[in-house]
Amino acid sequence: MGGLQFNALHLSYVVHVLGVIGAVMVLVWNISFRGGLAWESSNKNLIFNVHPVLMLIGLVIMGGEAIISYKALPFKKAEKKLIHLILHAIALVLGIIGIYMAFKNHNESGIANLYSLHSWLGIGLIVLYGIQWIYGFLVFFYPGGTGELRKESLPWHVLFGIFLYILVVANSALGFLEKLTFLESSGIEKYGSEAFLVNFTAIVAILYGTFVLLTALSRAPEEDNHHYSAI
Repeated sequence: MGGLQFNALHLSYVVHVLGVIGAVMVLVWNISFRGGLAWESSNKNLIFNVHPVLMLIGLVIMGGEAIISYKALPFKKAEKKLIHLILHAIALVLGIIGIYMAFKNHNESGIANLYSLHSWLGIGLIVLYGIQWIYGFLVFFYPGGTGELRKESLPWHVLFGIFLYILVVANSALGFLEKLTFLESSGIEKYGSEAFLVNFTAIVAILYGTFVLLTALSRAPEEDNHHYSAI
């Protein structure tokens, strides 16, 4: 796979920078504007605050880093495969905990669960993410499928992974919109600093996802072109 005529390594630098910016922005929002993060608290909003932090840093940022690992890291194929697997595992675990914290907040606050499109998509995506990771582990890592099975599975694994990631980024933007709508209906200023911070965090997440996909579809270093396709 030749990919787009861009240098994947150079594009990956943009991905890393946007990832750091996005992580800082979501932390500033939930710590400085929303009061902080907590596993247990009488202020149930602090419990919910963990949700957007872990979902953005986990599924969007760590998941994106996992996707570009095959195209942007100067390591051998086996090493990049292990990094890809581990980063996706971290993303999956953070995503599961993030979803749990949303349920925990709702249950302790007497709020209904799974009433919005964002929550429906979130549950579906975390399940599919888990299935994708397990299949990839069994077929490409351990115990490993036959050469023919790996060859036939790889294009679908790549395609489904990219499709899943696009939906993850889209659902994160939907989550920011939903939360900001609730906050604005509760009284925060529509053109205030917090509203701008939330909207720009969502924009950074979208830009991050865009550059992840551009990197994954771009030209790998010459010595790696005969290796795995990006995923």
